[in-house]
Amino acid sequence: MKTRVVRVLTGVLLCALTACATEPAHIALKSELSQRVTSANGVILTSQKELVAIVEESKVSQSTGGGLLPMIIDASRNHSRAAAAEGAVRPIRDALAEYDVGAELQHALGTRLKTIPWLHMKKVDVVHDSKPKMIPSLLAASPEDVLLLVTPSYVLSADFTVLHFETDVRVVPRAAHLMLPDAGDDAEKRIAPLYKTHVSHRTTATVQGDSILAASNAWTNDGGKQIKDAFRESIRTTADQIIEALSHPERTPATP
Repeated sequence: MKTRVVRVLTGVLLCALTACATEPAHIALKSELSQRVTSANGVILTSQKELVAIVEESKVSQSTGGGLLPMIIDASRNHSRAAAAEGAVRPIRDALAEYDVGAELQHALGTRLKTIPWLHMKKVDVVHDSKPKMIPSLLAASPEDVLLLVTPSYVLSADFTVLHFETDVRVVPRAAHLMLPDAGDDAEKRIAPLYKTHVSHRTTATVQGDSILAASNAWTNDGGKQIKDAFRESIRTTADQIIEALSHPERTPATP
């Protein structure tokens, strides 16, 4: 990871790890559309530039019905927890300073995307960018019928023992004949995914002790071996999950 900035998240996993968009979490590819795809480019979009950690919010105010004193207690606890998490996550950040998640995922996928018959994959690039609304720009730069967009995200659990690796996978149309019939000039409808799914993987550290500092030490001992191995395992498994999902795009996740 090239950045040297770590942001501590408060509360939940946010939209990167939840279905907070209005569209469903999974969209199966219609067979008639798969037959009309003649070419594709792929992009691994690494918009997240730092490993983040969850900090559980204090809920004294919520449990007591509010009031100034409980709010002050919550604020103090949240500040203390965030400071502790920042100190514990810093060594993990340093161990991953040169780790490039996008490049590693590209390597794990290898040439397998080109073996998926309906996709007709030409190439897969890695784009490091956190600007909003990247899809129109990526589509404009691609001459192919569709764009395969793979967006990984990753976060440590509140106790620092679990690495959550989540990946959004979607196939977005560029060719007009693959867009929604009523898309017209509607920017959102024009990039409505033909296919969408979400894959995830969890890796748990072997920890001696029950504090976040103990977990941080476990991840970073021996040059960060555990955290690097965890990312490698997650990326390898994610690549396999992506190939399996795209090989059977008509399925939903519940289909055996």
